[in-house]
Amino acid sequence: MTDTSDALTAEHRNFFERFKSFWSAPTGPRVAELIAPDATIHFSGAGTFSGTEYIDVMTGMLATMVDMTVKPLDCAGNGERLYIAWESSAVIGGARRTWLGVDRFRIKNGMAVEEHVIFDTAVLQSGS
Repeated sequence: MTDTSDALTAEHRNFFERFKSFWSAPTGPRVAELIAPDATIHFSGAGTFSGTEYIDVMTGMLATMVDMTVKPLDCAGNGERLYIAWESSAVIGGARRTWLGVDRFRIKNGMAVEEHVIFDTAVLQSGS
């Protein structure tokens, strides 16, 4: 992982560390450690929902995507925005699949008030 700590604000670094902590032991309820309840989440292939709804979305995703992992690779910040590149892996349809993506967060007072989860959803399709 690239050391981007010098280019990030203290708030960015704190959020990135909490993001890594979340993915070391992910659960639906832990979403509330990062995402404000009234946040707007834009999730490739899953639509748009609130931070509160994201708890249930994450719970369902973790239940259906067996042994899902997300490895943060790098991050960059710009004002309220924080970009985290990651690699994800899960057993889907009986086979392990790996894909890359990026989350673009808008951070206020240490919490994400907006998130765009961006990746090629084709890897999740049964024929991929």
